[in-house]
Amino acid sequence: VLDFVPPSMGGEDFSFYSFEVPAVFYRLGVNEGTAETSYPLHHPMFDLDEGALTIGIAAHAAIAWHYLEENT
Repeated sequence: VLDFVPPSMGGEDFSFYSFEVPAVFYRLGVNEGTAETSYPLHHPMFDLDEGALTIGIAAHAAIAWHYLEENT
């Protein structure tokens, strides 16, 4: 399920890389989205839904595959 998170002013230095090379930054939801699992990433009660890892792996692989098809 796609769900969009509102923009955040949290500290992230990744954007500085995009001044040098084209870049993209995205977030992968890794909890079940219930009140019991809605803790931030570094909170001691955070519980990773390991099923999300396969989605993240597939997304990274698809992005790499697309890039290689377009640029080789």
